[in-house]
Amino acid sequence: MTTPNKTVPVSTGAEAFLAQMRALGSVRYMFANTGTDHGPLIEAMAKTATEDPRDIRPIVVPHEQAAVSMAHGYYNVTQQPQMVLVHTLPGTANALGGIINAASANVPLFLCAGRTPITEGELRGGKSQNIHWRQESRDQGNVVREFVKWDYEIRTNQNLAAVVSRAYKIAMSEPRGPVYMTLPREWLAETMESTQVFAPDALAPASKAQVDQASLEKIAEWLIAAENPLIVTKYLGRNPEAVKFLVELAEQLAIPVSQQLTYVNFPTDHPLYLGTQAIKYIRNADVLFFIDTDVPWEPPNRNILRDGVKIIHLERDPLFTGIPGWGFPADLPVTGCSEVTLPVLNAIIRSKLAAGALSKAKRDERRKKIEGEHTAVIREMDASVEAVKTQNPIHPYWLSKCIGDAMDDKTIIANETITSKLAEVIHLNRPGSMFNTPLAGHLGWGLGAAIGMKLGAPEATVIAAEGDGSYMFCAPTACHFTAQKYQIPFLTVIYNNQAWNASLNAARGLYPDGVAAKTRNFPGTDLTPSPNFELTAQACGAYAARVEDPSELPDAMAKALKVVKEEKRQALLNVICKNPLA
Repeated sequence: MTTPNKTVPVSTGAEAFLAQMRALGSVRYMFANTGTDHGPLIEAMAKTATEDPRDIRPIVVPHEQAAVSMAHGYYNVTQQPQMVLVHTLPGTANALGGIINAASANVPLFLCAGRTPITEGELRGGKSQNIHWRQESRDQGNVVREFVKWDYEIRTNQNLAAVVSRAYKIAMSEPRGPVYMTLPREWLAETMESTQVFAPDALAPASKAQVDQASLEKIAEWLIAAENPLIVTKYLGRNPEAVKFLVELAEQLAIPVSQQLTYVNFPTDHPLYLGTQAIKYIRNADVLFFIDTDVPWEPPNRNILRDGVKIIHLERDPLFTGIPGWGFPADLPVTGCSEVTLPVLNAIIRSKLAAGALSKAKRDERRKKIEGEHTAVIREMDASVEAVKTQNPIHPYWLSKCIGDAMDDKTIIANETITSKLAEVIHLNRPGSMFNTPLAGHLGWGLGAAIGMKLGAPEATVIAAEGDGSYMFCAPTACHFTAQKYQIPFLTVIYNNQAWNASLNAARGLYPDGVAAKTRNFPGTDLTPSPNFELTAQACGAYAARVEDPSELPDAMAKALKVVKEEKRQALLNVICKNPLA
């Protein structure tokens, strides 16, 4: 039985809108960069401000990319969508990079933008400042439409309950993603006496997709019959509860797992884990099970498959219809959410094994072989770190090792280092302990995400690992300002190699014998002279230090984390790393 909506007294459309957002129950923060369109909202927030910790708390963020990244980070650790408030067309444009990231990572959030007034004095809230004419857009939603699941311009305050509840349900239904609402100032300023607020049972998102029984039976049969099966995953760990189901699947049949470390998808210290170089094992696999993996391998490796290999793709959208060009083969593409599909698959396999489908001796033999390969993978990486730990300038592997050594069971890392191999060096066995650059790769995510993660998990120790280039993308002054203003302590570690290493490597990969490679001159990739990044953080009240000696790095890390944990203050380490062209 549906619970009837209730009536809430309000004075304006802005108050009515806020009442609807409060009724969602999950929105704790409004990451906001306000503008001339938000006067009614500012007045409404001042009027309705309470000490209730459950009320929506506005957080001032002086850059929209950073604001969206904060909402993204908060969702990563809470699974709760938050609100981002931006200013008309300019704010929407500044937020676009963050929205592209959120869309690629299936992160739901509410991007709410003012709409430049359309009337010229006829209605309260109409155009009143010079910029209101030039800022007006014919179709403001078009700026973000390709990267949001749904967009809507409020056209009346009378159906706000229906609009806001629809926005929530669409954002939270799989595949999840951001939604966009524009709020014309005239409607925000409109006088009202009350608004109908939806009941909580009107908020249920669509049920998660489950693979059909016949396909699950076929997957189980193929995996059991395989001589050399391989599981590859990239972002299963965005839902941390799914990790244990993947571990169970691997252990039941002694199947090795390789992962692209966008999230912690599988414990890296597990004996069935074979590292991140899936291509080494794909060549010999007779059954490939890709779970939550959008790019199984990269060209020029398209002709690497073994003859007769069977390929399974499990994903919310296994044909990846949101990607214009995607040509990877699949014998069995299955639509389903891994966190609900894998438990059912595991039960089917468990039943078949109980009936004698695959001998224990055969599984034990395969497990022993994989354990040996796992040990070799770990030893190889550990040896690589050991070989460079005294190098000066500091090698990124050694910096990553020091971060890993400083982690405890409450540490969460927002990793935007791109080429440092941080996720490979650190031994990660706790789901939700690391979140890497979103799949779309729009830089400028890490600092904001770290702040959002700290807000969502206040007991955690949060580290933002940044390349020097990605740090500059993060609107660092805006992020450090917000952290200072709201006393949000976290540690920023900058891998400062003074270069766009990803761009450099891409050029070198395309033209290994080209002029750039031979002359060691890669135009457009040099980031010298490097700024004193520590001064940016210090300007916002942070503890900050520059580290150049590798032997000093462990102590510097310990001191910075002590400031974060004990003084409850943000900290930054500017670590001078080996330049790829030095």
